[in-house]
Amino acid sequence: MAIRAQTLEKLQHFALCAATITAISDQTGVDISDIEGDIQFILNAAAAGSGATFDARIEHSDTLGGTYTAVTGGGFTQIGNTATKEVITLNADALKAFVRFSITSDAGTGSSYMVVNAIGLKKYG
Repeated sequence: MAIRAQTLEKLQHFALCAATITAISDQTGVDISDIEGDIQFILNAAAAGSGATFDARIEHSDTLGGTYTAVTGGGFTQIGNTATKEVITLNADALKAFVRFSITSDAGTGSSYMVVNAIGLKKYG
């Protein structure tokens, strides 16, 4: 199937994280209220180090800086001592207006450089 030119005009890319994570980290929320359909969240993470693990997930909220909750189906595979790339797809209609990337450390004292980007289609182009 070919990609249509008018679809590319509506394609929107946004970054949720580009940082070295050493413990708990809640990134700043991103407004997705102008996105429709599926959003792909793409995680790239360096190895966390021997004995260190991180749990990463997408959370959402009605307001920027409000109370964020975990998104059903928004959890990534635990990050350990192996570099990771993972993509999860969530439907924007099931999400609140703001999403963010959240990381917690389960064990160890390692660190990981993590990049999370997302791609979706604008409602109005």
